[in-house]
Amino acid sequence: MTGAWGQAVVERAAALGQQGNWEDALEVLLPAMDGVSLQSDAHTWYVLGYIQKELYKTKQVNDVDSPRRLEAVYSLQRAAELGATVEDARLIEAALDFLARSYLRDAIGRVEGFTVGSDDEVLMLFGRYEAIQKAIDPSADVTVQKADVYRYLGRANGQLLANSLGANQEQDQRLFDGSVAHYEAALKLMPGNYPGLYNLAITLYNQGVRQLKRIDHETSMFELMEIQDACVVLFERSLSPMEAAHQSQPDRFETLKGLMTIHYALNQPEASERYRKMIEGLNGNRP
Repeated sequence: MTGAWGQAVVERAAALGQQGNWEDALEVLLPAMDGVSLQSDAHTWYVLGYIQKELYKTKQVNDVDSPRRLEAVYSLQRAAELGATVEDARLIEAALDFLARSYLRDAIGRVEGFTVGSDDEVLMLFGRYEAIQKAIDPSADVTVQKADVYRYLGRANGQLLANSLGANQEQDQRLFDGSVAHYEAALKLMPGNYPGLYNLAITLYNQGVRQLKRIDHETSMFELMEIQDACVVLFERSLSPMEAAHQSQPDRFETLKGLMTIHYALNQPEASERYRKMIEGLNGNRP
């Protein structure tokens, strides 16, 4: 338990916080934390964590690297470890949940404003969200959210690649590899997921088309053969996820068209024609 002096400091800091004077509250409480009694008191750590959380909300909410947020998570988790009261435990969980969701929000925000090479930052932010949720509830399942983030990253890399002018082939390859890797990671978490399968197939197919567009009047015979071989590999790789997407949802126009197009690109006219007729049948059944 804290001594009378320590309790007075904690109460003073809490009162300042209730008045919205969060910086003053921190200045009052933080120096006193050097004392052994406060270091081992769960309620003191909860008050400190709550102050740090509010400073993050009011001063650093737009800073993905906010030190106050990291400090708040540590302090609140420390309070939980020391054995908080039932009421404090409820408030600690709510505060940690808010901080966890702030990391998820920042991860999604970084995807929406995605730039080349931002993948690790997005996954780091999501990793913090996952870690806090697991700390709150070890049985928490964030599989769906994690798969979503991987799919978002796959799409973000693919969009940058689609808008590329092709001047930087090394960067384009990095974007392509990243897009494929993220879609594959999402599918490991959620096998059979239709958007993941379809978008992976399209990413692979489009990369093949992109390679074909490199051919011009200056392309040597050796380069031509090399490009054609690479395209065949990409088209063949795209076939499996497109077939799986079709099996998942057989009446989707986009997968039928995808299969028709991929088989055509692979010089498989009979298979391509079969899917073309399926598209006609699908269109004929529409009102």
